[in-house]
Amino acid sequence: MQLMSTLILLFAFSIGYATFIENDFGRTSAKALIYNARWFEMIFVLLTYALINNLIKYKLFRIEKIAALTFHLSFILILIGAGITRYISYEGMMHIREGESTDQFISDDTFLQIHINDKIHQLNHPEKLLLSGITKTCDHTPILKHINLPFLPSNYFSLKPNFKDHDIRIEYSDFLPNVKDSLFVNVQDGTAMLHIVVPGENGMQSEYLKDKEQRVIKGEAFTFNNPLQGAINLSSAIDVIMCNSPYEVETMSMDTRVTDHFLAITDFTMNRRTLHTTNGLNFVLKEVLENAKMQAVSNSNVMNDGAEDALIVKVISDGKEKVITLYGGKGYQGDNEVFAIDDLNFKLSYGSKYYSVPFRVKLRDFQLDRYAGSMSPSSFAAEVSILENDTETQHRIFMNNVLQHKGFRLFQSSYDKDEKGTILSVNHDWWGTLITYIGYSLMALGMILVFLTKSTRFNSLTQKLKKLNKTALVLILPLFFTVSAQADDVVNAEHAARFESLVVQDNGGRLKPANTLCSEFLRKIYGKDKFNDLSATQVILGMMNDPVAWSKDSLVKVSHPTLRKLLGSNDLNSKYIRVSFNSFFGENGHYLLAKLIEDAYAKLPAKRSEYEKEIIKVDERINICFTVFNGGIFRFFPLPNDSNNTWLTYTEHAKFSGNDSLFVANIMPMYFRAVGSGLQDNNWATADSIVNYISKFQNRYGANVMPSAWKIQLEITYNKMGLFANLFMYYCMVGLIFLILLIVKLFKNTKLVRVLITTFKWLIILGFLAHSSGLIMRWIISGHAPWSNGYESMIYIAWATVLAGLIFSKRSLLTLAATAIVASLLLMVAHLNWLDPEITNLVPVLKSYWLMIHVAIIVASYGFLALGAILGFIALWLIIFTNKTNKSKLANTLTELTLINEKTLQVGLFMLTIGTFLGGVWANESWGRYWGWDPKETWALASVLVYVFVLHMRFIPPLKGKYVFNVASLVAIWSIIMTYFGVNYYLSGLHSYAAGDPMPIPAFVYYLVVITIISAILARFKYKKHY
Repeated sequence: MQLMSTLILLFAFSIGYATFIENDFGRTSAKALIYNARWFEMIFVLLTYALINNLIKYKLFRIEKIAALTFHLSFILILIGAGITRYISYEGMMHIREGESTDQFISDDTFLQIHINDKIHQLNHPEKLLLSGITKTCDHTPILKHINLPFLPSNYFSLKPNFKDHDIRIEYSDFLPNVKDSLFVNVQDGTAMLHIVVPGENGMQSEYLKDKEQRVIKGEAFTFNNPLQGAINLSSAIDVIMCNSPYEVETMSMDTRVTDHFLAITDFTMNRRTLHTTNGLNFVLKEVLENAKMQAVSNSNVMNDGAEDALIVKVISDGKEKVITLYGGKGYQGDNEVFAIDDLNFKLSYGSKYYSVPFRVKLRDFQLDRYAGSMSPSSFAAEVSILENDTETQHRIFMNNVLQHKGFRLFQSSYDKDEKGTILSVNHDWWGTLITYIGYSLMALGMILVFLTKSTRFNSLTQKLKKLNKTALVLILPLFFTVSAQADDVVNAEHAARFESLVVQDNGGRLKPANTLCSEFLRKIYGKDKFNDLSATQVILGMMNDPVAWSKDSLVKVSHPTLRKLLGSNDLNSKYIRVSFNSFFGENGHYLLAKLIEDAYAKLPAKRSEYEKEIIKVDERINICFTVFNGGIFRFFPLPNDSNNTWLTYTEHAKFSGNDSLFVANIMPMYFRAVGSGLQDNNWATADSIVNYISKFQNRYGANVMPSAWKIQLEITYNKMGLFANLFMYYCMVGLIFLILLIVKLFKNTKLVRVLITTFKWLIILGFLAHSSGLIMRWIISGHAPWSNGYESMIYIAWATVLAGLIFSKRSLLTLAATAIVASLLLMVAHLNWLDPEITNLVPVLKSYWLMIHVAIIVASYGFLALGAILGFIALWLIIFTNKTNKSKLANTLTELTLINEKTLQVGLFMLTIGTFLGGVWANESWGRYWGWDPKETWALASVLVYVFVLHMRFIPPLKGKYVFNVASLVAIWSIIMTYFGVNYYLSGLHSYAAGDPMPIPAFVYYLVVITIISAILARFKYKKHY
């Protein structure tokens, strides 16, 4: 167990360290130094060995140990699947233009491609290389360059191609990322060189002509000391440069403006700062350089995809050597370097290589849909055909709809700017994915068995809690309704109530009250379902009735500081701000986000920064505003005799016939004229009557599919209650006060405290009953069990969490207080996004059920693990306050807290692990790869490993005990803090808000660290004294 624990910590530290390397030097460097290093592979191998050894050592091959056996076998399979993925799988990008087909894609990895021939036989060998730009010290140190450890990294390699009887070795010499050519003068191995200036695309352009060189410059052949017929031949004489041109030459001194003329094929002396014109080309001799050299230098040691790098190798063949510089990089095929050593011909290149698939993919059509009235993409897809064996099968590839064929997975990644081509990501990892998924399934089964079988640590903790002796302000909250005031210049509240009872069909076909649709629109734009004291219906009607006035109100939610600066806001410290619709347009009506949104969608999803993701989200809010301002958002009108029961907006009146067409075309303009009149004279009778006419039309043609009136009112009531949003604060406040009272009881067990504890217990039960009624209402409204999407899953998990607390409250009221707090955290997360129903086409990758479940579970795990840290902190201070008088009472409570803490961490670890691997499932279903070492997923895995270690410390004698466990639970929460806050605001990656720019560490972090250290030290002295 000691070996496995050491490996777990080493694994967690290594991958955490790798995220900082990626942040500062790029993902390629992180892969080269950590993820793909041999020593890292050995950790995988040793972990697998340790897991198998522990299965035998602890005799887990017994029916009573089925839970532990299943759980540990799952990790063995996951590690085996990861190994298969590592050594067998490959991936890359396939670019296809409309009407064209291909069977090749460019690799995601880089290779040194070696070709050797002697005109009779040949050898081709691609060697995969992962090189880093931060290994200079070790690359050139004789001993260190062979070690290649994380703190002693090296790019060094030495290859020995086996070609006949020749002794060939290709050895690493240097690696220069992000290269550019630089001029060096007065160097030992330099040569004479002419600096010539010619016209360029952006002004004048410098060209350097080396001694003995022949080169074409701007379409004309130039030579220097190596004449060529028909070329402009330059040569050096004593202190002068001579010129001989096949054309006539006109010259003009740039100092004196004196001109001259020279005939073709005539030698003449070139002067500096003189303009020479021949055959329409202008050029100037700027200077003559002695001992100069053009050499590739690294512009930055940060590895970027698509950048040009230089790999310098030494080729040794039968004792003769040659130094070769190869230019290339990730994402494209590098140039070939062809040379010969004696009778052997070599061709080397560095960069990505092309893979082939056993079929051809033809792009029939690339489709890009945009939001109405905008150039912003709403979705994009590739209509492709698979061509093989004279057959053609048609498929459609779009985000979250991966094409699987013959072990290859093709998914929509990006597209060409002219919208005539697609970029598909291609992945080949059938066996690795299958075995890993089997491991995931076993892991989920093992976690379920932990709770169902008796011979588990979880059940053992429960039994210990049973044996412990239990010695163990009315809060009024706005739980159900909130009161809103009404402004004088807005739609009358009573009329809004009539209007919002009308039935509308959403884009998914669900029939619901207009109240729900208005709430969804306002939540999407504003982030809440109320604006000041106005209901969502009042706001949406106001926006439709008077777009000019409402376009000036601060409605649109904006979070990212860079975007705030673009919009002219000085508030960069708030979590978010709200700005007006008009703020997004310049004086000439230019949309400020037009270029930004185009660039964001042109990038691969994996390459988008958090700023670009925010741009896409805000652009979606602007599109919603635009749609609302233009009217026609309500699909009020059922199309008569339509087999699909389609309801349409009034702008689609042409699809109706006769009087129905006239009614649909005119009723909404009439309605808004009536609204305008109502705002002026406060007489809403006309507007009310028009609402009645619309309702009669709906009942006439849509009665067979319309929800009953009581269901419509139930949904409106459910919306206005905001039950789950209010329960978040209710559970939080009740749970925290309940927890404080339980702690107070340990030191002062008075009648008042006991009465308050009983009161707060029943307050939690009251909240649970309200929670249950909300779920029942949602079940009735939706017609299905309320756990079918991410939002519903979270409110259901919160309900189940409180239910578990109630079940175990007989053994420990602390559990009930803890579950109330956890439920509060779950409900808080549930209301970070409005998930049901979907009101607009979101970013395609986010339309994933797996994604929302992944977020729900993994964030819920944070609540359990945070609760474990709180319990650990409380336990430490119980130790600190222990004395001879209260030792017997506090010892019992300390044991209870520690047992509850361990159970809490077990549940949290289970959820964290499931959530992390569900994120992999989502990634695989969305873009065909279940793991990419993004900092967020990496730190989530590191957190899993940290908590695995904490829960296995009891097997290591020096680390066994209540004090060490509680300290560990308090320290371990920092891995979660890093996973959430550190990755989001410091590291670069898919989930980063800071895009790699370091953010100042908040002061409270230092305070928490100091408090943690002081608590641990003080508790240590008291624990040694009293326990």
